[in-house]
Amino acid sequence: MQYSLHKTRLQRWFTKLTLALTLTIGVNTSALIMLHHNLADLEHQAIAAEPTELPNEARQLIGKWQLTTLGSDTDSLTVLFTPDGNLYLINPSKKTAVKAEYQVNSENGQVYLDVFQGSFGSRATFSINSRGQLILQQIFMPAIMQQMYYGSSTTNIVGNLLMPNILLLKRISNDTKLDAELTFPESVPLSYLAWQSEARAYISVMNRGHQAFFTEKGYFTNKLGDLELGIKDESENYKYQVVVLDAKKAVQHIALAKKDSLKSYIGLVYTTRLVPYSQEVLTVELLCESQKPTRQPPPRFKLAAKPICPDGYVAFSRK
Repeated sequence: MQYSLHKTRLQRWFTKLTLALTLTIGVNTSALIMLHHNLADLEHQAIAAEPTELPNEARQLIGKWQLTTLGSDTDSLTVLFTPDGNLYLINPSKKTAVKAEYQVNSENGQVYLDVFQGSFGSRATFSINSRGQLILQQIFMPAIMQQMYYGSSTTNIVGNLLMPNILLLKRISNDTKLDAELTFPESVPLSYLAWQSEARAYISVMNRGHQAFFTEKGYFTNKLGDLELGIKDESENYKYQVVVLDAKKAVQHIALAKKDSLKSYIGLVYTTRLVPYSQEVLTVELLCESQKPTRQPPPRFKLAAKPICPDGYVAFSRK
């Protein structure tokens, strides 16, 4: 029986490299988020202060702007800048919002938009083009924007800490009033996003590693060590497990949270044929994230022609 994947050893090496780079980036990009006091110590003081003292740069921001997420199926968001230095990121359809603070600062002739949430801050250059669009460039994103921008099912830092290089926002109103029906869900701590990023990366790599293993061996294994990925059965925040559903058909990978506020993750690798009764077998993967934080063992995948995530889980894709 012939299995149509790349050469196994090369693929396994690439899988290990991907894991190493992913985790390294996940740790190091957190350093790009600036501490609030570091931004506050700029030579030039904030120029978003009292409404009567706002300069032109800050006055241009006041009001509501529409941000349509790029490459995402989530709702358009509203960004509200108030004269007193508050910033709200609003999901109009869900009636939810998160709050931060902003300042307009200048340094060496360049004007910046600094956004603060708790002890962390982000920085962007900004301008308004001839069409009246607000352009944000090179912004580092604290927790306020991660979930709202990418949706509640996407909480990993890798790939999500940095927003797209350029964001365009369209002004929809000069009104600065908040909808009385808005709710303010509790923000996920930045550290939790990093820990979840670890689990997502591991599940993704376990899937790829098992695809390579099946190509070489022709069966699925229930031993994580057989995949030679360097992943331990347990970390500080997650337990990792391999469950063979059928040695020739499918295997399930599990990243089970050890803390109450963390989500859990599961992956599936299963075999399929391009043409019925063909001898050519392919392996296909599926990645799923729990809809809510959970420490409960996940349900098993139900094998079908096109498996779906079990109850309580939603699919996610690599970024």
